[in-house]
Amino acid sequence: MTQVVLFLDFDGVLHPDGEAALDENFRLLPNPNLFCWKGLLHEILEPHPEVQIIVSSDWRRFFDDENLVRLLGPLGSRFAGVVETLGSPRSQEILGEAARRSIERWVALDDHVSVHEAAKEDCRFIACDPRLGVSKPETQKALCKGLLAFWCRQPSFASRESEPEGCQVKAFIQRGDM
Repeated sequence: MTQVVLFLDFDGVLHPDGEAALDENFRLLPNPNLFCWKGLLHEILEPHPEVQIIVSSDWRRFFDDENLVRLLGPLGSRFAGVVETLGSPRSQEILGEAARRSIERWVALDDHVSVHEAAKEDCRFIACDPRLGVSKPETQKALCKGLLAFWCRQPSFASRESEPEGCQVKAFIQRGDM
């Protein structure tokens, strides 16, 4: 089966943006809200064992590969490295990394402003609401649709309007969020 890559941000995707994460010495804080949606992403990806994760998050600057794998928990076995390009807008870093590695089948989950802009033209970019990340049902649908497009041999999945067949949306609402 052909490899598919998920370029993955952490803040605003696996937990709400703005969660306290690191202390003044760049050590991880014991915040139970960090990575609160990684189990949800694990469930969504479970039927797709060929999906590998490349971390595009700024966390790649503070943690080595071994610690990123640990932080990803059940997703850690999918870890395929980090985006090595630094300094460009996030969307350009992702495009550069895909080109550098000759990755043709990929999607990116990110809340960065450049990804929101890129998503208007390229549906491989899935822009997340920084407060809801992958817990938002529309984001889950977009991810499922993007992944299913590779197996259905669809050349494009530009339309975000239709419901992808076979997509299990794992609606996840934290108490007190609404």
